[in-house]
Amino acid sequence: MSVDAILKEVEALSAEEQAELMHRLQELLSRTDGWLELSDEMKAELDRREAAYQADPSNVYTWEQVVEYVKRKK
Repeated sequence: MSVDAILKEVEALSAEEQAELMHRLQELLSRTDGWLELSDEMKAELDRREAAYQADPSNVYTWEQVVEYVKRKK
């Protein structure tokens, strides 16, 4: 089956099923040595975000707020 055919099938899934598929693909890829290594730029961005959080832990959003924001954007 081609990637295009697979994507057509994925588009027919519900959002919850697509999220589950994404999660399972990430797990599968994480077992492949070196496949998901972070670049230096990604590591630096994560360090920056961690430092920002440590500086002001109250400046965050709840998961519910994030979900609501995404729903409004659709």
